[in-house]
Amino acid sequence: MTRDLRLLPAAVLGWCACLTATRLRPEGVAVLVLAGLAVVVAATARLRTPQRGRHRRAAPGRAAASLLLTAVVVTAALAWAGARSELRRATVEPLLRTSVVATLRIDGEPRRVGHDTLLVRATLAAVEGGTARGVPVLVLADGSWWDVVVGSRVQARARVAPTAPGDPAGALLVPHEPPVLLARAPPLAAGVARLRAGLLRAVEGLDPQARGLVPGIALGDDRALPVALAEDLRTVSLTHVTAVSGAHVAMVLGLVMATLVRLPRPWRAGVAGVVLVGLVLLVHPSASVLRSAAMGAVLLLGLLLARPRAALPALWTSVLVLLAVDPWLASSFGFVLSVLATAGLLLGSGPLAAWLSRALPRPLAVALAVPLAAQLACLPALALLQPRMPVHAVLANTLAAPAVPPATVLGLAATLVAPVSASAAASLAGLAGVATAWVAAVATWCARLPLATLPWWVAVVAGVVLVAVLVRRRPMSRSAS
Repeated sequence: MTRDLRLLPAAVLGWCACLTATRLRPEGVAVLVLAGLAVVVAATARLRTPQRGRHRRAAPGRAAASLLLTAVVVTAALAWAGARSELRRATVEPLLRTSVVATLRIDGEPRRVGHDTLLVRATLAAVEGGTARGVPVLVLADGSWWDVVVGSRVQARARVAPTAPGDPAGALLVPHEPPVLLARAPPLAAGVARLRAGLLRAVEGLDPQARGLVPGIALGDDRALPVALAEDLRTVSLTHVTAVSGAHVAMVLGLVMATLVRLPRPWRAGVAGVVLVGLVLLVHPSASVLRSAAMGAVLLLGLLLARPRAALPALWTSVLVLLAVDPWLASSFGFVLSVLATAGLLLGSGPLAAWLSRALPRPLAVALAVPLAAQLACLPALALLQPRMPVHAVLANTLAAPAVPPATVLGLAATLVAPVSASAAASLAGLAGVATAWVAAVATWCARLPLATLPWWVAVVAGVVLVAVLVRRRPMSRSAS
């Protein structure tokens, strides 16, 4: 099947433009915008130039049109991201290295980064009575911030520190005091908080791995993950199982559509859409979750239209739209995972299913191909998190893949059942813990294998030697035949 990759250059270069514009000063962005405009003018002139002879305009015309589209997208991305970045800088810079009374909307659950140190995602809503244009910030707080609820508004005096250029957070706030609650979370956010707390209560009596992995796989809440297990997951590139990324959303949607395979296509897409909205609300509609939901919506579009080829242009378009809404997504690791997982599913799940079906029953091959395609696509980005290459990452992901869907489904079921029956939720969470025990065992076993990781230079040298051997042997085998 032909893959429609015509918008891919525009998406990739537009991504690079946002990544660059959010890091440069306005002068540098202006130079790049002028260079982009020059390319636009050159490509337009090329399109308007008449070609002599018959059948000579088609190929050059298509190339010039593609160049023009890419140049327009890149130039617009540079100008838009640069303007947004300068507006944020003008808002934040007067506050840097000063102490202010900040009003914050809590956007994420507190995460421990030290013995008594928490990191909280929030939005700076106001500073001493004035507005701050909704700048996203990180709050480096003490244990008194542990009970803040997502969606609530709090106030505290804090020192404002700068973040790195291009960082999605506009500033780092270090509070001097506990938060003062100004407004409770809206009813929907409060209900979600109760559901998530119900799952945490349901796993209280389970093994340490289950207390961390069941909420992590089901809801992306890996705060209770044991340190040793977290390190093993990182060593074998399995950390994505506890992250609400494109792979996570795609797996849930894949299970829903596989379960409803006998329903008409519009019904399957509709039910999957409802599940997608519910999942976004349950795992918190943060920026990373919304990115993943957008990628999942692309998959549903391909299903609804019964045109897999239409899903790829929709994917490239969604990347550009999301970057236009938030140019700082270009430097977000979660955004990279979301896009790679979706592209892996669209491009790789079919060939993988066909290859696996040679040795496995077709339904089992399809069930394995969906998560495997997403995981393999995410592997290069996951490897960038580590200074060493995970040698056994593919083995670990392949072995762990069958346990992730039941752990996810049972964990989500326990979450939804918890308000009605604590005992039923505990039973479901216990079954999910059996599945996560396999994931934990795979991570620990693969991390203990010889040569679990290698320095990147060793891996590169080994790859070059392997390619050289294969290239050298191919002419020899042909001459021998």
